[in-house]
Amino acid sequence: MVPEDPAATESADSASADQMSDLEFNRRLPEPEQFFNHSGDDGCSDDCGDLPIPKGRKGCWQGGTLISSYLHDDSSTGLAIGSLDASTTFGVPLGSFENILLLTPFFRADFLNSAAVFDLPSEVYETGVRGLWRKKLTDRLSTMAIVTPGVRTDFKNSDGAVRLFGLGLLTWQAVPDRLSLSGGAVHTGRDDFPVLPAAGILWTPSSEWKIDVQFPSPRISRRLMKDGQNSELWGYVSGVFGGNTWAVQRASGLNDQLTIRDLRLMLGLEQLLPANQSAFMECGLVFDRSFTWESGAEETPLDSTWVLRAGVSF
Repeated sequence: MVPEDPAATESADSASADQMSDLEFNRRLPEPEQFFNHSGDDGCSDDCGDLPIPKGRKGCWQGGTLISSYLHDDSSTGLAIGSLDASTTFGVPLGSFENILLLTPFFRADFLNSAAVFDLPSEVYETGVRGLWRKKLTDRLSTMAIVTPGVRTDFKNSDGAVRLFGLGLLTWQAVPDRLSLSGGAVHTGRDDFPVLPAAGILWTPSSEWKIDVQFPSPRISRRLMKDGQNSELWGYVSGVFGGNTWAVQRASGLNDQLTIRDLRLMLGLEQLLPANQSAFMECGLVFDRSFTWESGAEETPLDSTWVLRAGVSF
């Protein structure tokens, strides 16, 4: 759910790096080594060919992201969810500009409009700081770690509200710039799936295609338009493993843990601009929906539905 940023992938060409919560597992991650400098030929004007869009910014602040989403449902019998998400990213050199730690403070609000019989809170929140660090071990082998301490709560119950997301990934460039293999594990900080494997293949057959067969977040992207090093327009289809766990207080006053989960098949467009700027819009089918309480073993199923999401990175 709603929790969208992810298992993280090795691909970094999408500027939607921090568009999603860690628990949606489909965030495209930035390349730390590209921060604090601009790639590409700054003098290129009309004949840039397939040169990439310059990424990163000179300085500590690497930009911010705003996202809004709406998951439809009949609130008299089901669960509709509106979400707002804001984050900003800073790059901190660890001894050199080739060794960068990315720090991303974020705040997310989910507004739950549900049937009274479900006894769900009207709002839940998540806030914290995500740390991302990547290091090259050899020309072909690299490692990446993400650690996100955060608070997931309705701000009425603090018991069990502090949660930790973590990811460790090892990536082998089987064919440099074409084919990479990744493997690792994700600690979600959720009650339903506390640990998941993170594994897959990223194949870039050409500059116009990216085939990212990663569990649990596959994504296939096709470049539709390119204006030199000024902008690119991409279309994509992706799978999303959504969900989150929050500490909440029920109407009876009982402190409990709420877990909502779903699966999503998304279709979207994204425009990439220099200096980590981008905009995206996507829609999709949401299915296998449910929620559970820690205090009760039964899972409450929800109807399949659709979702709209849009956001900007600036």
